[in-house]
Amino acid sequence: MVFEAQGALPGSDSGSQPTALDRLRAAVQAKRASDEPRHNRLRTAMLELMAAGYWAPGDKLPPEKEIAHVVGLSLGTVQKALARLAESNIVVRRHGHGTFVGTGAQSDHLLHFRFIGDDGTALVPVYAEALECKQVNSEGPWSKFMAGASSFVRVRRRINVAEEFDCLSEFYIDKDRFPEILAIPLQQFHRVRIRTLLAERFNAPTLALTQHAYATQFPDEIIHLLKLPKKRSCGMVLEVFSFTHHQSPVSFQRIYIPPDVRHLEIPSPPLHAK
Repeated sequence: MVFEAQGALPGSDSGSQPTALDRLRAAVQAKRASDEPRHNRLRTAMLELMAAGYWAPGDKLPPEKEIAHVVGLSLGTVQKALARLAESNIVVRRHGHGTFVGTGAQSDHLLHFRFIGDDGTALVPVYAEALECKQVNSEGPWSKFMAGASSFVRVRRRINVAEEFDCLSEFYIDKDRFPEILAIPLQQFHRVRIRTLLAERFNAPTLALTQHAYATQFPDEIIHLLKLPKKRSCGMVLEVFSFTHHQSPVSFQRIYIPPDVRHLEIPSPPLHAK
């Protein structure tokens, strides 16, 4: 169903495990003997972490001020390093949203956001921004689908498509069945594939799904989150119902797609039992 799920980034656990920023600081310090300018040393260190998988395509990088504070460099040095990375299309800087690791690799993972490029074949890049992960008790298609659940975990993410427009994803699971989801830091949901998380951590793989699509007027809250003008306040809603073992409901996803956007590829992914 909702094919959004990521595991924790390498080294992102709290406690004794070093974070990605800890590793970045160590990498920069290891290059102190170099005659290269500081921004070049930082740029090289960031490329090394990306190559090692600590920051993957589509990941949102920490804020510039946080990088500067942890690594021990000036804000100007950090900004210069990021600007160089942006010039090479290694990162994408989105005003008001932050800096993301570049390339469209996330399109391969977010299966319901496969928008077609100008050549009619290639997929355009997409970037997921987690907005919330919280417990909700409201009723809707999710409560009818997962009958018997008294409360739910809702993960909301804004999906930017090729720097052109945003979609909104709402992912619901049974809170009593998967309470550990609430303990995952919000920033890890920037690229999480929740379906994979449920399969690998809880033995609840998605084995079948059904999908409904319809056009409608978006609720005011959705219009606000997508920053849509009044004339574009309606669009398509895609609802995805996922089933696990014994045809048991496991998750529900609702996606809001604004009007007048790129063609969307509707995949039929093979679903295999774990």
